Amino acid sequence: MTFSHRAHAYWTGYFSSRPALKRYVKVMSGYYLAARQLEFYIGRSETGRNTDSLADALAIAQHHDAVTGTEKQHVANDYAKRLAIGYTEAEEVVATALACLVDSPSDNGCGRSTTRFQQCPLLNISYCPASEIDFSNGKNLVIVIYNSLGWKREDIIRIPVANGDVTVFNSEGKIIESQLVPPADAFMDLRDYYVRAYLGRNPMVPPKYWLAFPVSVPPLGFSTYTISSVKRGGGHSIRSSIQTFESSDKSTVEVGQGNLKLIFSSDKSKPINYINNKSLVEESVEQSYSFYPAYNGTNDKAPQNAGAYIFRPNGTFFIKSEGQVPLTVMRGPILDEVHQKINEWIYQVTRLYKGKEHVEVEFIVGPIPVDDGLGKEVVTHITSTLETNKTFYTDSNGRDFIKRIRDYRTDWDLEVNEPVAGNYYPINLGIYMQDVKKEFSLLVDRALGGSSIVDGEVELMLHRRLLLDDSRGVAEALNETDCVLDECKGLTIQGKYYFRIDTIGDGAKWRRTFGQEIYSPPLLAFTEEDGDSWRNSHVTTFSGIDSSYSLPDNVAIITLQELDDGKILLRLAHLYQIGEDKDLSKPTNVELKKLFPRKKIGKVTETSLSANQERTEMEKKRLVWKVEGSSSSGEESKLARGRPVDPKELVVELAPMEIRTFIIDFDHKSYRRAFDA
Repeated sequence: MTFSHRAHAYWTGYFSSRPALKRYVKVMSGYYLAARQLEFYIGRSETGRNTDSLADALAIAQHHDAVTGTEKQHVANDYAKRLAIGYTEAEEVVATALACLVDSPSDNGCGRSTTRFQQCPLLNISYCPASEIDFSNGKNLVIVIYNSLGWKREDIIRIPVANGDVTVFNSEGKIIESQLVPPADAFMDLRDYYVRAYLGRNPMVPPKYWLAFPVSVPPLGFSTYTISSVKRGGGHSIRSSIQTFESSDKSTVEVGQGNLKLIFSSDKSKPINYINNKSLVEESVEQSYSFYPAYNGTNDKAPQNAGAYIFRPNGTFFIKSEGQVPLTVMRGPILDEVHQKINEWIYQVTRLYKGKEHVEVEFIVGPIPVDDGLGKEVVTHITSTLETNKTFYTDSNGRDFIKRIRDYRTDWDLEVNEPVAGNYYPINLGIYMQDVKKEFSLLVDRALGGSSIVDGEVELMLHRRLLLDDSRGVAEALNETDCVLDECKGLTIQGKYYFRIDTIGDGAKWRRTFGQEIYSPPLLAFTEEDGDSWRNSHVTTFSGIDSSYSLPDNVAIITLQELDDGKILLRLAHLYQIGEDKDLSKPTNVELKKLFPRKKIGKVTETSLSANQERTEMEKKRLVWKVEGSSSSGEESKLARGRPVDPKELVVELAPMEIRTFIIDFDHKSYRRAFDA
């Protein structure tokens, strides 16, 4: 919510405070979901590594002075340290589980696997030693890609490689199309600095390329891809073509491999033309950056500075490109990229993937300069021609979208003392706006603050660096810095957001489906192979559910976890609100027998959301409210809820926005794979 305890003191800054920690929490949450699934498939270790440490760290990170960014710096460091320790243990569980599953096709356990998998937690800064190997010595790189979603996943993978003489094979041993994209200097500088900062050593020789290729992964399962040298593989990856356009050229540039096209002008002051040939949507889009100088209220009668909690801008400064900065365009069969250097501390890549109908924008922001003594809050604006009449929608904890109207509340007269800060809202999943013809949707890779301050425009706050405390209890300025040896500089943020424009009423499916894909990205594990025997000696594809089944498009698995007593905790969520989509907002069913085809279900007990009491007992204690629209006082409203689960049919019905939680007992612990820690 947008809250203020007095005029000019809106607690909307913490929606964006500490954006690196916010991303770390979100990434680790998605990783934890996948790790628990894999832990379930092989059986929980009673004596060795498990996912509990990461669970504890994530639970602590939900504190209102943790992921919010309203803690002191040394406390933020401690939260991150706990997450890192938890990840290290969970990483071992994932590596062991995948080794077990690829080595042992039988249901009799895997024993001691000889396969050793590595993972790349610093892939976001282009650092992945496991993929940057030398292929000239005859080794192959084997990549196992796990999909924690309940439906088949078609995606594009990007990994750094040391050279471009490579061939990519799928699980069946067939050569697939791939593309080599040279990394920008801005990303290599980020890699060099932060590897030194956090690992205490210089990275190896920078990779020459990003290798991009399409993957197809079954639900709750994995597929295997192999990379070898061209000499051994026969095929080769396509190098991206590179073109540079100067501002003085006054030319246009079209990018896009499929239905979606973007037409850029080398004159950066002109908007981008967005054209979807499938939906016939065309729109003019302008993307820009600005910053809000942080207010210094030290000498005011009622002092109120901007700080970790408080967003209080003192004007707006638009950021324009410095000098004649060229537009660099990279094209290939898998993806197209447009690189733009906005200024010395902002860099942006706009990316379109083959077969995808959304735009990915990757940005680097920082270090934010403060030599002028001003704290700054950096935002990006995406402007369209939509006539939105002060109205937009933001998510509530990644679930239902709530209608927002600038400077207005439905049930009281609202006085807004800060026209920008007073209209900011938290965004965990996304934000969208619409008019009578189109809807513009934008999804984020971490929790942050945003709004629609101007009709037809979405605004996101990407980074904050402040020099004063706001007197809300932190007692220090939100001035995040990193140090390498004796050099310290402001924190740099790398991140992504995604947007798409649809005809009115058609945007929900992308928001819900792709939102789940952002939260649960493909989990990559790497190992090396001598020779070409992997496909003959290992399992190359796996799915934990029935081969003929996948979850409905409107259902997600929130939790699949083996508990200490061997029982299974399962949470299923309906992703859509009533009326959000003409087809997917309807009740739907999940077949538990097909979700667990290798086990015999003995008992299913529905519980409260927190799984600490049975639902039948909980409902005896529920208060009965008089709800608006009910016929008489005391009559419980008829809410849309799924029916009780029949013990024979074992089908779970889910109504829109419903989450149902179950404890499942299996008759036989078949397919339980005990492993030696």
